[in-house]
Amino acid sequence: MRGFLSLFSDSAQELKQVRTLTISALFMALSIVLRSIAIPLGTDIRITFSFLGIMVIAMLYGPVVAMIANLGTDLIGYLLDGVKMREYNLLLSVVVLLNGLIYGIFLYHRKTQKNLLISAILARLTVVVIGNLVLNSAILYGCYINPDFPLHMQGSAWAAFGMWMVSRLIKNFGQFPFDAVMICVLLPIVITAYRQVFHKSVLTAPAAK
Repeated sequence: MRGFLSLFSDSAQELKQVRTLTISALFMALSIVLRSIAIPLGTDIRITFSFLGIMVIAMLYGPVVAMIANLGTDLIGYLLDGVKMREYNLLLSVVVLLNGLIYGIFLYHRKTQKNLLISAILARLTVVVIGNLVLNSAILYGCYINPDFPLHMQGSAWAAFGMWMVSRLIKNFGQFPFDAVMICVLLPIVITAYRQVFHKSVLTAPAAK
């Protein structure tokens, strides 16, 4: 438990460093750019790799910084969207915070690169299932499609929900292998570059001599 809580205390301490703010802003900008070039597949469905920048921040600076960065990225991205279909949804912003928390818990203070990559893929899978498919889907459907969801829905309404979910399932699980490849390509590059520029390792295990 003490080690788990240290993830949050250490991450909060990172906010005192100018380097943290600078690097986080850089990868937030990357996430916003990736968000802007997303491929729309329908209402509330689009292919994007904007999560990669947040994963890097989570890896470098932990859950507290990742939560703040993810929420900031989401707010800025919303303001920059050319067409605002609806008002900013505070329930969805809670999911955004949760996603940043998940990335930070899985990725911060990993010992080896192999352990980090496995954790990163598991973190992404957790966000896809819990964040995207369960929470986001429930909020979007309940707020904008059927306000009776889920307590007062009956047979035909559940069938309609199932049809609505099909495209979300295909998109999220179809994209996941590409997510995993991008994770395995980007994170080792960041680890190497960070060590060379700042002479500080992202990993907690001592390097082999």
